[in-house]
Amino acid sequence: MHVKKSLRLAEFDYSSPGYYFVTTTVRDFRRVFGSVVDAMMIHNERGIIAVDCWEQIPYSYPGLVLHTYVVMPNHVHGIIEITADAPRARTSAKDAETVESRASEFLLSQAVGSFKAAVTRGIDESVKREKMSFWYPGFMDRIIRNQFEYNIRTQYILNNPRRWHEREERRRR
Repeated sequence: MHVKKSLRLAEFDYSSPGYYFVTTTVRDFRRVFGSVVDAMMIHNERGIIAVDCWEQIPYSYPGLVLHTYVVMPNHVHGIIEITADAPRARTSAKDAETVESRASEFLLSQAVGSFKAAVTRGIDESVKREKMSFWYPGFMDRIIRNQFEYNIRTQYILNNPRRWHEREERRRR
């Protein structure tokens, strides 16, 4: 049985406040959220649903702040910040007197999973009739460690629609 290796840093506390670059992709790279025209992303009805669901994340997960994001034809990129005000989970050690409070280490995963589920529920019934998963499992995330990296990821997201056709040309070769 194949076991997928985690790309997450073993020593990093993913519940700590910080910025995370997130990418999630539609299964088989199907272009379901719209198209890129003249270097601009034009969302169809499904794309608008995806945008609305993404923008709902902070309402469902107080303490998460959305920064730059883009819903592309077959994937979503975004920067999500976990603030110091993120929901706290009580964890206790074996010694019942030792109780620490920290953000859930699964907060980012829960938020992205809820986003994906909300998009899937919001789109038309045809996807449900196809009996196939709409998204690839999981998502990619990268810890943004400093302002320089934040700026690079922000520019990557903002330039994604412009670079869409360049990537498509390379794929055809």
